[in-house]
Amino acid sequence: MSVAQAAANVEFKAKYGKYVRRSLLGAILIHAALFILSPPFEFKPYQLKEERFEVVELPENIEIPPPPKEIAMPQVPVEAASDEDADEVDELPETTFEDFSDMPPPPPPGGSDSGVFLAFDEPPVLIDFVKPKYPDLAREAGFEGTVRVRVLVGEDGKVLAADVLSSDVSPAMEQAALVAAKKCRFKPAKQRTTPVKAHVMIPFNFRLN
Repeated sequence: MSVAQAAANVEFKAKYGKYVRRSLLGAILIHAALFILSPPFEFKPYQLKEERFEVVELPENIEIPPPPKEIAMPQVPVEAASDEDADEVDELPETTFEDFSDMPPPPPPGGSDSGVFLAFDEPPVLIDFVKPKYPDLAREAGFEGTVRVRVLVGEDGKVLAADVLSSDVSPAMEQAALVAAKKCRFKPAKQRTTPVKAHVMIPFNFRLN
C-alpha cells in the first residue's frame, strides 16, 4: 500500500462516525416528511349492492305439449332366397357352340392406317435407327423428354406413316421425332414367309448430355 492510500484510509476511518450520523439523520428526516405529507387513512366498511328481485307467479295448470309423432322405422332388408326357392327360378339357356363366322371383325386399332387389320407372325426389326435433330430453342431452354412414335412399316421395310402415341416434350421436338421416324428402316414383318405391313413403336429420347 502506498503512502497516499494509507493516508486516505486513515482519513476515512476518522470521518466514518460522521458519515454514519449524517446518513441516519437523513433517513429520519425522509421518513418524517413522508409521514407528515401522507394523507390520513380512513376506514370504509364494505357495503353490499342493493338488488331487486321480481316475483313471477306461475299458472296453476301448465299445458304440456304432446310428444312428437313416432318416425317410421326403415324397412328391414329381405333375406335372399334359399336354395329351395332358387330351384323355382327359370333355368338359364344351355350354352351353344354355333358358327361365329358371320360375326363382324373386331374394330381396328386407332392411328395411321387404322382401317386395315394387320396380322403377322414375325414382327418388324429395326435395322437403321435415325436420331432426331434436337431443336435449337428446346436445347437452349433445357427441355428433355421422350416421344413414343408408332410407325407403319411396309413390305419393303420403309416407314409408310408415323404418328405420336405419347409425349412429354414440346411440339417442335415431336415433329423432329416424326421426321426421324420416317427415315428409319426395318426388316419387314412376315406372315409365314411373306413380308407384310405392321405397326411398331419407336421411342425417341431427347437428352442434353
